[in-house]
Amino acid sequence: MRPSAPAQSHMPGPKTYIGWWGDMGSLPQKGIKTYGVSPYRQRPFAGALNGYIFNGYRRVMNHMPYVVPPFLFFYGVYYWSTHKYAYNNSKQGHYDRLVEEGHIKPGEYERPTVGPIGH
Repeated sequence: MRPSAPAQSHMPGPKTYIGWWGDMGSLPQKGIKTYGVSPYRQRPFAGALNGYIFNGYRRVMNHMPYVVPPFLFFYGVYYWSTHKYAYNNSKQGHYDRLVEEGHIKPGEYERPTVGPIGH
């Protein structure tokens, strides 16, 4: 038994209308012009810093009404929840929760000496 021949990719050469995956046997494409600029003639960052100094501040300030209110809201939620979590896991929080649920009566046990946490 002889080994099979290596698979050829059958990639088309230049000037083919559609690439090898859609080769339908059409005529070669004509009239395509390609232009380029030498990398030594290009200036990709020309005026970038100057443009940011004058336009960056304006653009950032224009986006502030859309960014700051949600940020402040979610920061407030974060601040409230972290303090509420700390209070609920403190001695004072456990005691107040037991009194609130009716498991103990106020003054039945010695109240913890921890001061209340502002929440």
